[in-house]
Amino acid sequence: MNMISPDPQHIHPLEVVIRMTGSSRRKIVFYCRKGVVAPVADHSEWHFDEESVLRLRHIEMLRQQHRMNWEAIHTIIGLLDEVETLREELRFRR
Repeated sequence: MNMISPDPQHIHPLEVVIRMTGSSRRKIVFYCRKGVVAPVADHSEWHFDEESVLRLRHIEMLRQQHRMNWEAIHTIIGLLDEVETLREELRFRR
């Protein structure tokens, strides 16, 4: 699988993120309230960085293609975050 590295300089407005991810405004707001993604600060409208867009795409893939409910998605996202934390710790120790 080719992983695209997110570009932290690239910021997208909410309407563009909706089109990029296939998610609805309501779902994105829900994910933000649950702390899974966060809009970039210092904007009057919601904007998201590339990392958040990739995360939203992943969530939508789990939801649509694998028909997972929120509890399963939340668990998987949490586990993926833990794996990434462990990877960073290993990189630090090398």
